[in-house]
Amino acid sequence: MFEVDTLKYATPATVSRCGMIWFNQSLITAEMLCTRAMIVLRKVALRIDDNLQSGDTSSSETQLRLQEAVVQTLEPFFKSDGLVFKALAFAQTLPHIMEFSTSRALSTLFYAVNKGLRTIQAYNDKHVDFPLAADRVQGYTRSRLLLDLVWAFVGDAAGKDRWTFAQYLQQESGVQLPGDTAGQEVSVIDFDVDLQTGNWVNWQSRVPTIEIETHAVTAADVVIPTIDTVRHEEVLYSWIVERKPLILCGPPGSGKTMTLMNALRKLPEVEMAGLNFSSATSPELVLKTFEQYCEYKKTPNGVILAPTSATKWLIIFCDEINLPAEDTYGTQRVISFIRQMIEHGGFWRTSDLTWVKLDRIQFVGACNPPTDPGRVPLSSRFLRHAPVLMVDYPGTVALKQIYGTFSRALLKVIPTLRTYAEALTDAMVEVYQLSQGHFTADQQAHYVYSPRELSRWVRGVYEALKPLESLDLDGLVRLWAHEGLRLFQDRLVEDHEKAWTDQLIDEVASRYFPTVNRAMALQRPILFSNWTTKDYLPIEREALREYVKARLRVFYEEELDVPLVLYDDILDHVLRIDRVFRQAQGHVLLIGISGSGKVSPERNRP
Repeated sequence: MFEVDTLKYATPATVSRCGMIWFNQSLITAEMLCTRAMIVLRKVALRIDDNLQSGDTSSSETQLRLQEAVVQTLEPFFKSDGLVFKALAFAQTLPHIMEFSTSRALSTLFYAVNKGLRTIQAYNDKHVDFPLAADRVQGYTRSRLLLDLVWAFVGDAAGKDRWTFAQYLQQESGVQLPGDTAGQEVSVIDFDVDLQTGNWVNWQSRVPTIEIETHAVTAADVVIPTIDTVRHEEVLYSWIVERKPLILCGPPGSGKTMTLMNALRKLPEVEMAGLNFSSATSPELVLKTFEQYCEYKKTPNGVILAPTSATKWLIIFCDEINLPAEDTYGTQRVISFIRQMIEHGGFWRTSDLTWVKLDRIQFVGACNPPTDPGRVPLSSRFLRHAPVLMVDYPGTVALKQIYGTFSRALLKVIPTLRTYAEALTDAMVEVYQLSQGHFTADQQAHYVYSPRELSRWVRGVYEALKPLESLDLDGLVRLWAHEGLRLFQDRLVEDHEKAWTDQLIDEVASRYFPTVNRAMALQRPILFSNWTTKDYLPIEREALREYVKARLRVFYEEELDVPLVLYDDILDHVLRIDRVFRQAQGHVLLIGISGSGKVSPERNRP
């Protein structure tokens, strides 16, 4: 007896020998799923995990009374004509980054409801003498439901679609948010609910403003809190506490891994094992990871696989989880193996045909959208177990908050320039956003822009400023323009595209640095090098040419017997390659047609 979702690969001989039962998806309705979840919530005391929620666990009877009160508050919203099913129908009309599933959406909703219950229970455990009043529980539960609906039904949708859905919820529920009366555009997703008062609290007020040390500009693990990271972490906690698998999906450079790492870093009872999936990844990789972080234990109930630490949970982080290629029968073997462990709580060990039960092991995945090249859409049979959160690129406010922090830190090196931190940030963000909007992957496959460009820009400016004792505004703008051109112009193919970027740099510099001497700061070509000086400083092309000629004279005689012609483009390319190699973890990809001279600049770098 076995279960399949298609007979695409079944032969007529197989079909003729099997008795078949067809289960239509419509057999299990959304109403049935919700009714079952409500019954379970009424009769089964919710697990309160001491590792994730502090405080003493109350008795099951007290907990069930709380759960009964929450269910009674929610029941009107789960009627056939209630808000939940209206919202579900509306969510199905919106685009989702992965295939939308009603069962997954409702499961995710009840994960969030459980998280709200745990929050109330944790408060009551800490305030035994003054637990939350019944009216406060009702008010918090009703308001919290709107947030839960957003993240459960359109958490896997783009930001503009979340906004559309949130506006629909506000219209249907009639909720009044702070700022509505002022005529401002406000959304449910911009607010959280305060537990004690039941009032709406803007997420922005909970985003801390931090300052970092100058040396932290180049650190890869620095996380600048924004409204997006704070909201996403709250959503992730509600899923992690359920011990269910989850997937973060978004474009490259959107901060999926950073968001997850930062969330898990705040849970000391969790240990993480990272796996980088590729097209050739197989179940053996997961088994080898188990051997490294876990141990097999023989018990009266069978063999158990558990983390070596007796108290910690192990989270297997599967990066690029949708890269494994399909086999002949359209199956991603490693994904099917993970699904078996999720559904049945274990796997068959092939060495001795023993069933191994998993204990305290959880799976988390991250991936690019399935529409990207090389990606394989995950099967719906696997996705039904995993809530999906789309992590999109930060907005303008978040970008300025992140890179404003970096700019203030790097300009501490030159105190006389610290007042230009805001202008420097605004200029970088504007160039990035305009370039991202003007050049797309539809024009050229490598026209992909992400906030990583801004990170490289900040680090490039910092590395040049670090050894300097002084610098004027003209020098700062010239350095800013140089790093921007290297990041945004060097990858461009057509001359008119490069001219557009040149003009953009000049216009943005004039707008944010009006007192700068344009003739001095922005005169082309902009070349920087440390070959003739101790520090990374501007250099004239003729001085560079003479230096390179002198250094290559021996190379001509010993290697080629033919002198290289040092034309302008070759000098520019050599400096660009040298700049990349000077950076920490610097890497460069040379793209061009055969015979265009890609190898010579690299081999002949002095």
